[in-house]
Amino acid sequence: MSSGKNVPHSDIVWSGKPWVVPAAIIRTIIVFTVTVLFLGLEFYSRVDSYNLVGLATWNWTIFAFIVIWLISILGLVIFRISNSYVLRRDAIEIRHGVFRLHSFIVTPNGFGDLLVDQSFRGRIFDYGDLTVNSQGERQTKLELVRAPFKVAGDIQVVMGKPVIRVENHV
Repeated sequence: MSSGKNVPHSDIVWSGKPWVVPAAIIRTIIVFTVTVLFLGLEFYSRVDSYNLVGLATWNWTIFAFIVIWLISILGLVIFRISNSYVLRRDAIEIRHGVFRLHSFIVTPNGFGDLLVDQSFRGRIFDYGDLTVNSQGERQTKLELVRAPFKVAGDIQVVMGKPVIRVENHV
């Protein structure tokens, strides 16, 4: 998440965005490794110096893998831009979308339970997915949350409080 810290607004307890840095690191390592393997195979089979449209084969290989890497990173950037999470004192709001915004708000009255899912990589880099189940069998995911157990604790504190409403009767 971009800001796993408390935000200075009095109504907001926590806010954040998907934490894509570990995924970017892993994708970079994978693309670099596969590029080196391809280049090694080209040099071993001696096709590295063949010219295609004025450039050697190894240049085209590097160019192709740079494009693949940029596309995979662009996907992460778009995912980060299009998702945001806000935990307020009285509800949690999950927003998805860039051009068309989908906002889902769960209040303590509608809160069912919370599931934390953390993969092996998530345990190494301290990120995971949170699934908020609301009454009425609705599930909403907060994906790639940094420090998911801390955030889950914050959500449980806010959503576990009983809601008491006092109305003025005239």
